[in-house]
Amino acid sequence: MEQFLYYLKVSSISIKRAPLPYFLTILIMSVGLGVFFANATFYYWLKHDPLPGKSAQLFHPRMNSNPNLCSTSCEAPRVLSYRDIKALTSTDIASASAAMYSAEGYAKVKEQQPATRANIRVTQRDFFSMFDVPVLKGAVWPDNETRMEVIISKAFAQKMFGSDDVVGQSLILDDRFFKVVAVLDDWGMFPRLYEPAHGGYLEPDADLYLPLETAYDLNYASNRQSQSFEDADFQKLATDGRTKAIHQLLLWVYLPTAEQQQQYRDFMNNLVQSEKAAGRHPNANGNLLHPMNGIMQAYDAESQEVKAFALVTALFLLVCLFNASHLSLNRYIANQYEISLRRALGASRWQLQGQMLADVLVTAGLALLLAVLIALAGIALMNHLLPDNSRMASWDGTLIGGLVGLTLLSAYLVTLYPALRASFGALNQQLK
Repeated sequence: MEQFLYYLKVSSISIKRAPLPYFLTILIMSVGLGVFFANATFYYWLKHDPLPGKSAQLFHPRMNSNPNLCSTSCEAPRVLSYRDIKALTSTDIASASAAMYSAEGYAKVKEQQPATRANIRVTQRDFFSMFDVPVLKGAVWPDNETRMEVIISKAFAQKMFGSDDVVGQSLILDDRFFKVVAVLDDWGMFPRLYEPAHGGYLEPDADLYLPLETAYDLNYASNRQSQSFEDADFQKLATDGRTKAIHQLLLWVYLPTAEQQQQYRDFMNNLVQSEKAAGRHPNANGNLLHPMNGIMQAYDAESQEVKAFALVTALFLLVCLFNASHLSLNRYIANQYEISLRRALGASRWQLQGQMLADVLVTAGLALLLAVLIALAGIALMNHLLPDNSRMASWDGTLIGGLVGLTLLSAYLVTLYPALRASFGALNQQLK
């Protein structure tokens, strides 16, 4: 420790002797790192796995169940019809399954109150176990039948009731009375890969959760993505939605083993063959089974702006490190006589490398502080330019650790060549 403190003292003397070159080195490094930090933050969340160890076992099935013969693109629709859902969940191959879509409504506690807009997740009971949603109080629905019951988030419970202890109380949703059967704890799955299309993965979690059969009975249409391949009325989901080709549902199935995954693929293919035999599937087999950890690539839903900025800033960081290394070399050459005297007095080359590591720590510490400030300014600018990506503007422990590690590596690379040149050169020539 005493030797290390001595190295830090020598580094501070070196900085005081030539503060301007050292400040320019730190500034150039910090600008490169700060700009890279800002864009790396967005890219990190874009590639983040919200369910590590499980996302490879959750699958999104798609079928080309268009009842009409396709003329151009025969790609399977991204959303399914009610009939598709019933067919795809008629097997017990999957350990769990949940159909879902996004809707909206207006909620209040008392009839005389003004209503509050609520984001609704229409879904089924397995949704909560499949996506590891924590239940704070109460219990989720015991089955997928029609029931006038809702599950609400903790934040929405506190907003509407002023408390999260509201299980058993009534909530008025679009002038209909529902019983609150459960309150969810804070969970914040991000990105929400179960809703990948049209930027849904960036949006906050729903305020309340409504059973799918109830939503169809009450004609809650999707507010995100829907299409119809027949003459049907979206306001009549109770009838047309269940019998006609109105597509607005996403389906997720939990297939934890490779055997189940293959069985489910075979089941989908057999289902298509049976539909063809009945004359209800005129198009080619377009079955797809997307794993959750590849759903963004499958839907081409990743923000191209974020990916482009990440590449540009990585190149910019390399340029900054090259220039910082050049300035660092000039500083070491200016201090060459000190290094030569130490070598002449018996200091080994590895002791000189220890001195270099002290310089690295000092440089990294100062660069990290300045880089964080620049990164925060860059994130604020990105939020202004790309407001849809604002939920990706936070740091967690893994990301912070990566940024600190990158700063140490950058400081080491910037200092490495100058230090090697100074401490491994010919001593006679240096002393002259």
